[in-house]
Amino acid sequence: MNTKFHSYTVVLGLILSGCAGLKTYESNLENNLQISTETDSGSILSSMRTSVDVHTVNPDCTIEYAGTVKLGDRSEEIGIPTGRSTYLVFVYEKGGFYSSTETSMTYETLIRPRAGYQYTAKVTYEDSLYNVVLNETRPESKKKREIATRGMHTCRPV
Repeated sequence: MNTKFHSYTVVLGLILSGCAGLKTYESNLENNLQISTETDSGSILSSMRTSVDVHTVNPDCTIEYAGTVKLGDRSEEIGIPTGRSTYLVFVYEKGGFYSSTETSMTYETLIRPRAGYQYTAKVTYEDSLYNVVLNETRPESKKKREIATRGMHTCRPV
């Protein structure tokens, strides 16, 4: 067998197996989180991809990966559990068309949605600045309240 062909096959297999580790987040819960994305890579020769990894938080503050939602030009709506904490990891991946290097950055937060409330996340990347703004809206009001970022270190076992 051609050694060069074999090497390419092994590399392709590793790449595909790495991608296979991501599972799409699926939920039969009522949609309570709307995620909008606005990204500008700053160059026609580069691209910016965003996604959010959803993790359930157990009573002992350990986390379990529940799946990934790929974000794009249109808003995504998902259902996350109420009355318990969820750990959201927003992932930014920037790559160049003529470059083999890719950079990534994450924005992580712990959220504990309340029943009946609606949540929005605005995910942005512009002028080399990454940002996620989370808001909570009460059922009987259109008034939004910004939710402060919380790390896993703020989780307290139940």
